[in-house]
Amino acid sequence: MKKTLMILALTGGVFLTSCDPQKAEGVFESTTMTAESMMNGATFAQFDMVDGKYVPSETGNYIQYNFPGVQAVNVYYMKGNDKKTLSYGRSGGIFYYMPSRGSDPLQTLYFSYLNADGTEVVAEKQFTLEVAQALDPAVKVLVSDDGSKKWKWMPTNANEGAVWGNGGYLAGEQDGSLNINGAWWGCGVLDGTCKDTFESQTAHAGSRWPEVQGECYALSYMEFLEDGSLIAYSPEGAVINEGTFSIKDYNNNQVTNADKFSRGTLETSEGAILWPFAINTGGMQPTAFEIGWLDPSRMVLIYAADGTGGWSECTWWSFMSDDDPEVLAVHDWHWKPTSVNAKTDDDGNVVAGTGAVWGNGGYLAGSQDGTGAINGAWWGCGVNDGGCADTFAGQMAHAGAAYVEGEEYSESKMVFNVEDATVTVYGKDGNELRSGSFSLDLTPNPANFSIGTLNTSEGAILWPFAINTGGQMPTSFEIGYMGPESLILIYAAPGTGAWSECTWWSFGK
Repeated sequence: MKKTLMILALTGGVFLTSCDPQKAEGVFESTTMTAESMMNGATFAQFDMVDGKYVPSETGNYIQYNFPGVQAVNVYYMKGNDKKTLSYGRSGGIFYYMPSRGSDPLQTLYFSYLNADGTEVVAEKQFTLEVAQALDPAVKVLVSDDGSKKWKWMPTNANEGAVWGNGGYLAGEQDGSLNINGAWWGCGVLDGTCKDTFESQTAHAGSRWPEVQGECYALSYMEFLEDGSLIAYSPEGAVINEGTFSIKDYNNNQVTNADKFSRGTLETSEGAILWPFAINTGGMQPTAFEIGWLDPSRMVLIYAADGTGGWSECTWWSFMSDDDPEVLAVHDWHWKPTSVNAKTDDDGNVVAGTGAVWGNGGYLAGSQDGTGAINGAWWGCGVNDGGCADTFAGQMAHAGAAYVEGEEYSESKMVFNVEDATVTVYGKDGNELRSGSFSLDLTPNPANFSIGTLNTSEGAILWPFAINTGGQMPTSFEIGYMGPESLILIYAAPGTGAWSECTWWSFGK
């Protein structure tokens, strides 16, 4: 299902449509229009959609418009200083507009016409619309402002990539990192790097193993919906299980039960989450999980039977989400060294912090996984204060005339603000270097191995230059990977073929 999320309408309520365009049959005049003359004779109506039919409604989110005196108008709304298009290049039609959750129902829309002499005329009109109610903050973190959100497995440092396992209960707080505090052991997805996988642990699933095999892969996922539904899917999108959920005692990821280091409780119907089994219980499926960590991009769940003492056995689960714009705002983004062009020790292991963070590679070489390798990479350079064989200091030619000193260090960072859709770049000393705007389109493109697109104003990100272009600054980046610990961006000019040159960026927490 295609899903486009504009950061400036975080509810996911803005969808382009061209349903039943009503093109005007009037006589188009070549006289110069004003806002007043353009609105003369213009008509508007509002509708709800009921059983596939338009039904008139005073607060309907389907808006019909007709401007008989002009060839075409562009319809948009404003959020901050940015225009968001609702309909383009028609003199009449029907478009759908759902304002962001909790907005004022009285919304101003703008209708723009371009005169023959190039002057733009803008008329405005207010509409009273149905507005989705703001979600409870505890529910919002699970389902996003869009009302639905996917969560998939997140490999950890336990057993080189485990996503589920056991550990000592009450070992301390979880911090949302790749570490699981108190972990003893764990197993990973069938197509991952963990030394032990779900396939060797079928005894924990009891009689459900044949049924749940599809939820044991890297791209298996569960979807939380605002109506309290919880659905588990295979990588191919086949439904594995359907259930329900609720969340209690959650308060902005703060510890709400200090005795248990817990941030709340996730309650579900039996067997609703991915691999819902308590370890070493012969297939028991808990319905109440302690929340070790939960922010828009990361979830750690813990289960221990009532009466379990400190450092007795518990079960842990590790999940992540990458389809919520809030993922970008969870923390600041710094350069994340990779294994590309990195130094190695005597045993051939990559020396931490010495790898490249920006470079080139073969386009469409495969999926990125955020683990430190860059699939398809040819070469790359690292931060000036790192140990990479090549650093930004020797690559000034790529920056053209727009180079700003300070963004090529380990302490340099960029900060995304989803409220006003801005991204701000800071230098090594914490000084602001520049800011710009951004939006996200999280429609996956499997053919490009992309989970979506990050659109920005020119030069908005750290070191925003496409390689070997003399300083070109792209404004649209394919997202190779986006998760709590890693953000990988790819740029290739339109029409670039497989294994022709692209540019990659690696950012991290």
